[in-house]
Amino acid sequence: MRDLIVMVFVTLTFLMRVGEAKHNAYCEGNHCFAVFQDPVDFATAQKHCESNNGQLMTVRSSESQYIISILIGITGDYWIGLRLPSGQCPDSASDLRGYRWITGDNSTDFQNWGVIDNVCSSKCVSVSKIDLNWTEQSCDTEIDGYLCEYNFPSVCKRIDIKSEESVLYETTFGFEGDDLLVLPMGSTATVNPFDSKYICLSEQWMQAPWTCDVLKGGCEDECLSINQQPVCICPPGKILHDNKFTCVVVQNDPCLHFGCAHVCYQKNDSSIACMCHHGYALAEDGKKCKDIDDCFDDSQCPGQNYECVNNIGGFKCRCQNGFKMMNDVCIDDDECYMDGPCEHICENTLGSYNCSCFEGYIATRKDPNKCQRHCPFEECLAECDPNDPHQCNCPEGYLIDVRNEIRFCMDINECDNGYCEHNCTNTYGGHMCSCYEEFDLVDGWKCVERELSEGSGFTTPSDFITPSVKYPTQRPSTVTAGGLIGIIVCIVIVVLVMIFLLQHILKRRNKLEGPSAPKTQGDDGHDLEQVRTEKYPKPSMDRNFKQNT
Repeated sequence: MRDLIVMVFVTLTFLMRVGEAKHNAYCEGNHCFAVFQDPVDFATAQKHCESNNGQLMTVRSSESQYIISILIGITGDYWIGLRLPSGQCPDSASDLRGYRWITGDNSTDFQNWGVIDNVCSSKCVSVSKIDLNWTEQSCDTEIDGYLCEYNFPSVCKRIDIKSEESVLYETTFGFEGDDLLVLPMGSTATVNPFDSKYICLSEQWMQAPWTCDVLKGGCEDECLSINQQPVCICPPGKILHDNKFTCVVVQNDPCLHFGCAHVCYQKNDSSIACMCHHGYALAEDGKKCKDIDDCFDDSQCPGQNYECVNNIGGFKCRCQNGFKMMNDVCIDDDECYMDGPCEHICENTLGSYNCSCFEGYIATRKDPNKCQRHCPFEECLAECDPNDPHQCNCPEGYLIDVRNEIRFCMDINECDNGYCEHNCTNTYGGHMCSCYEEFDLVDGWKCVERELSEGSGFTTPSDFITPSVKYPTQRPSTVTAGGLIGIIVCIVIVVLVMIFLLQHILKRRNKLEGPSAPKTQGDDGHDLEQVRTEKYPKPSMDRNFKQNT
């Protein structure tokens, strides 16, 4: 049985080029395998396989190992779909040593380990042409290539051709050849010398033009559904060839100057009309085309966990976030299995994942997938290097304190340093800022006067870790615009009052001192002398009255 399988694989060998990546491929039953000579790391190799609805190859039997020996034509290391899950160590008691296949399971009837190191780190497995041993490699290393496998729900057998004819097969995942015995669904076949074209659909070969939704119906230019039948359409200046899918140049084409925005075609009555590409509707003038929303209902992408994405001129169906395509089905993407997004603990959920932290740590505020040291008390023991007890770390918002040669982490009271503009409440590892009535908290520490239309009341306190760049000397002035205006008005009033008082004092003093020169005897017969005294008695009302009279 094994020899028969090997013989089938050998007859299916072929070589081609896609871009710069050379590869060999083998197909048997509903499975195809391929080797790619493209230097990439493990994660990139898996993405390349998935882009064609495949996966990195699983080697669960000696037959699969023999396939690898035929696929790999030159020396080098090639990724297979075996990886040690993140955060785990090798287990020498199991056949796969704690490693798991890219599918998530660890079932196997075969293993071929080479030299192992039992190091707890992110490791993946490669094979080489020399001995085919399984070799542990760092998953981030770029090696010579990778092996993919593809599973198909249905296939077609090769087309029967005459001795004078030849056929070229092309598969949906990039392989082509003329000696294939098994073709996955979606493969095409071009028969020469008559240029007939076929596609494998539902395990049968259909001649072009077939349904327009698949590879444009095989048409060289455009494929339209007219009266529910696929028809190939040629651009202005060309007409359809007798093979019904290629175009040839023609003179005096009536469509050349008709002015159709997309497609011009000739009706059965020889009249000319315009049509639009799929995803567009013909405008009122019968020539222009306008885009339509193909995702107006859920029937366009009816599969479970699919979503419809409208684009210009059509739509596409893709898997929802948290799911990936596998054999035309959207399955849950285990984000925790590959390069897990969580720094500590990752728990996969349907369509998503949850991150959590080890004891003594909490999620950071900027990135919930990352973790940082946390102390829920005013003081905690410092985390020190076992090889150097003087190298210790504390959570953010704490300082190291040494008592009896023991290092503690002491909470910093940020409120003593004026980190808040109005009110400050210290917390373990941080602090909370709040504002007076009719002020709003901005940037976690500033207080801005609220507009009158917004009402009044205390703002909600903001709890945040002390920023390392905001020191009290760096904060702007705490005097608001309204307070500054009030200060200026008070200063002006005080100056005016002082001027008024000074003028009043000088006037009274002039009245009491009299003229600076001695007066002569007046008409009233009284002699007046200047009285010099250091303190003037306050004149009474009677004296003032007599002087005035």
